[in-house]
Amino acid sequence: MKIGTRREFCSRRSGCFRSLDRRASGADATGLKRVLDGGCERGRLGGFTLVELLVVIAVVGVLLGLLLPAVQAARETVRRTSCVSHMRQIGLAIHSYLDVNSVFPPTKTTYVAPNGQRRDRHNVLTILLPFVEESAAYSAVDWTATWSAAVNREATEKRIPIFLCPTAPGDRDFGTKKYYPTDYASCYLIRRGVREKLGLRDRSEWTSVLLPDFSNSAEFSRRAPVYPSAVLDGLSSSFLFFEASGRPFKFLRGGRRGDPNETPKEPLLNSDWADPGSGFVMDVAVVASDGRFFNNANNNEIFSLHPGGANFLYADGSARFHSETIDAETFAALFTCAAGDILPNGL
Repeated sequence: MKIGTRREFCSRRSGCFRSLDRRASGADATGLKRVLDGGCERGRLGGFTLVELLVVIAVVGVLLGLLLPAVQAARETVRRTSCVSHMRQIGLAIHSYLDVNSVFPPTKTTYVAPNGQRRDRHNVLTILLPFVEESAAYSAVDWTATWSAAVNREATEKRIPIFLCPTAPGDRDFGTKKYYPTDYASCYLIRRGVREKLGLRDRSEWTSVLLPDFSNSAEFSRRAPVYPSAVLDGLSSSFLFFEASGRPFKFLRGGRRGDPNETPKEPLLNSDWADPGSGFVMDVAVVASDGRFFNNANNNEIFSLHPGGANFLYADGSARFHSETIDAETFAALFTCAAGDILPNGL
């Protein structure tokens, strides 16, 4: 039997067609049908049904959902490590200053105004400029004028990378106002209200290593200059510098952005690295209702955007990460430098 040109419908798979254009015997026709049926089968296996495609998409989505948090965590680990490196560079600068001057630098310099009031003039980070490869900016500073005076803008209106935490936002200009922020600051006193609210045991001193060159506070008698020998608790057991990330933007616990229109309103004050007000003391307002005393907000408080804790620079130049749930007595022992504290094992 001869077969002419025709379109054959494959009964096993609807919609599958083959065009035949050959002459063959009955046996050939039977073999050809078998070949065509096999072709239909292979054609079915080579494609995807809608259900199969949806399953693949779902699996890929699940895998991405599992991988993305791990990738983000790895990136944050790198940023936190870079933050530690920045703090160590600040620590190295402080020790370089110490080598030259035999004393630790003050947290800020002050002066007596014509009305008899003492006012802030320059921040410790300005004093450290020649030790962080910013000698040109240091040379441009007029030390007889305040940090924000027009004569000092050339020196102070620049961004210095090691003063910034990699986890914090990069661009922090607020509208048309440009900022030159720091994510690291001095903190030199735990005030009485904090001590009472946390139930801390009494100590002879509540100050950190770096102190201002003058203070009329009745809560402590020590002031700059501070010699290394005055750090009775040991350089490796005393905090030196702290994270204060994100300013002038307002951040709250967990790294959430705060309402910019609620008090304190954005932009937050004392955000620039040259501003002597960027340093602060621990006031009672920093203590949350659950007893947490840092990482609650970044308005002149110890605050980090690293999940779960913050990096701290020690007086020996090392930097370590501490959990935000650190025991209050342990924190106070590390904060104070001359109270005779004995740290628990492992610290």
